[in-house]
Amino acid sequence: MRFTLATVATALIGAVAVLAAPAPKYTGCSLSSIQIPKEVLVDPTNSSNILAAPAANEKLFKIVLGYGSQNYSCVNGVATPNGAVATLYDLSCAFAVSPEWADVLTRGAVQMDPTAQLAGIQMLKNMFNAQFIAGVHYFKGDFATPLFEFTDKAKFIGGVGGKIPALLGSDTGKRPDNYGAVPSLKLVPKQGMGSTVSTIYRLHTAGGSPPPGTCNWQGQKQIPYAAQYWVYKST
Repeated sequence: MRFTLATVATALIGAVAVLAAPAPKYTGCSLSSIQIPKEVLVDPTNSSNILAAPAANEKLFKIVLGYGSQNYSCVNGVATPNGAVATLYDLSCAFAVSPEWADVLTRGAVQMDPTAQLAGIQMLKNMFNAQFIAGVHYFKGDFATPLFEFTDKAKFIGGVGGKIPALLGSDTGKRPDNYGAVPSLKLVPKQGMGSTVSTIYRLHTAGGSPPPGTCNWQGQKQIPYAAQYWVYKST
């Protein structure tokens, strides 16, 4: 399937149009009935390797689409992670209709030109008078500490608490950088850093992996990626 601005806009409009009774809602939809499918937390190549499920006292707080780049430098011929940068978009109302709609948006995001994507988001914002941007994701200077800052002032500063390969059939990325989807992750907060959310899962990833084999580029290489981030709060 070829993703264009029209494809993604149609998917989002189609999803939110279903919500138009009695009054349309395009962001901030209830997530109370949504759970991570168990199979999404299982390593597709090794069923004994599983991301731990949310704790009983954790409540799903947000589902956002992250779109940006996974960044790498070439150190002694090895592609070395230099963190990531992404804009976060509210996916709650797409999920309220169907996880399939959300998956279309995730796969479509990684294939879009960044300028066209921003124009599309602005168009939808103007059409629906809704704020789709939910925050930003980036890394501290050590490239090992992911940060999430949300528009409602929630924040997360943490590290990797679990990792499994991406789901089978995941979008490998945008040509010519279609080297594969980055792994699924469970992120846990670092103590004393002021996180206001308790766990974040990176799921349904698309693109973001570095070129295979020995590298020889100079500077930083930015590989487009998209992913769903499931954000939990302790209750």
